Amino acid sequence: MIVFHFLIDNDIIFEQILKLMLEDKDVKDNKILLASLSDDIKLKSNFSFILSDPTRVKILFLLKLNKELCVTDLSNILGISMGAVSHQLSLMEQSGCVYSVKMGQMVCYLLNKKNEIVKLFNFNFQLKD
Repeated sequence: MIVFHFLIDNDIIFEQILKLMLEDKDVKDNKILLASLSDDIKLKSNFSFILSDPTRVKILFLLKLNKELCVTDLSNILGISMGAVSHQLSLMEQSGCVYSVKMGQMVCYLLNKKNEIVKLFNFNFQLKD
């Protein structure tokens, strides 16, 4: 086996690395830009998070279709435990997509129509024949 050794001047490597790095002003400008977009970035990441789980998407669809549903109904429709439904609804409530209304012992959930995620979500699903 032949091994080739190349000697490279460390100063040349350092100069090349410096050319790749942003100037301090550019770093500062990027930080300012990100700060100005923080609300939009948060919305997009929340949107992605909510839609990343099929159960949450099903819950959004069912709440749109039925206006309000209790945890028991969602559990029966989805075929999962009430604990699993409650967990998903808790995450959705934290993101502002849904809100709860307590009716005695029951807790019902509704879509928050003012929420940007709900506004952006496309509820048009292709139904199978």
